[in-house]
Amino acid sequence: MSLSNEKVVELLEMELQALKREGVCSLPISRDSILSLKNLLSELDESDNIFTSLKQSSIGCNEVYKNPMTTKQTLPSNPKVILPEGGKLEKYEWLKHKVLNCEECKKHVRPGKKIVFGIGNVDADILFCGEAPGADEETLGEPFVGRAGQLLTKIILAMGVSRNDVYIANIMNWRPEMPTTVGNRPPTQEEMEFCLPYLLAQIEIVQPKVIIALGATAVSGLLGHDPTRRMRDVRGKWATVANTPLMVTFHPSYLLRNNTKAAKRTVWEDMLEVMKRLNMAISEKQQNYFL
Repeated sequence: MSLSNEKVVELLEMELQALKREGVCSLPISRDSILSLKNLLSELDESDNIFTSLKQSSIGCNEVYKNPMTTKQTLPSNPKVILPEGGKLEKYEWLKHKVLNCEECKKHVRPGKKIVFGIGNVDADILFCGEAPGADEETLGEPFVGRAGQLLTKIILAMGVSRNDVYIANIMNWRPEMPTTVGNRPPTQEEMEFCLPYLLAQIEIVQPKVIIALGATAVSGLLGHDPTRRMRDVRGKWATVANTPLMVTFHPSYLLRNNTKAAKRTVWEDMLEVMKRLNMAISEKQQNYFL
């Protein structure tokens, strides 16, 4: 099945924006590819929204992502979350019920899809935090169940623990709307700030010893927007959020796009730092993964 020129450009833009979010600052492009792209764009009407958005977009690493395919939303003030008395499981179930019944969250969920809430061990030492649900996640109502989630599970197992031993969440509780049924876009800062109280409440319940931020968008959601922040500069470094040590690393989707031993080793070194911080046993085999 052939794709229209408009669809090709739309998919190309989404791929470039995804690479930018993961810290990719430049791409090698051959002269022939550049000529082919120019010919493709010249066939599109200047008034076409997709053409205009691609023409005006940039993959500069310091630019704040602005999705050109959606109109500006005005969200209500951030929800106030005051956890009830009780044990961790009681608080977790109370918060889950609150989020799943959040009117603003329900307003943004596609028909037949689900709000996504965190899952895992409420006594976990490690809390993994991503940005927003994708298509698989909104279908099942669980974070990190698609291809990136399957890779995350492998990373967790390589650390010597199971998925049931950790807690996994996203900053966003709904999949950011798109004008098409395919593809994803990163949440806006406004969207993340609205959902952030729900995530901070989960952190308060779990009280992890370490939080792992997966990708640049998650970092921006947790630490706040900083136009000078570059993923290549903060990756592998420790920060603090909610009085908890925060390790910054690439999103598993980055490894799906950069399936090299060097990329895998980079993320694995971040996991080794987490393991050392938690005084976890590290075997020689684990120490030498992807070398």
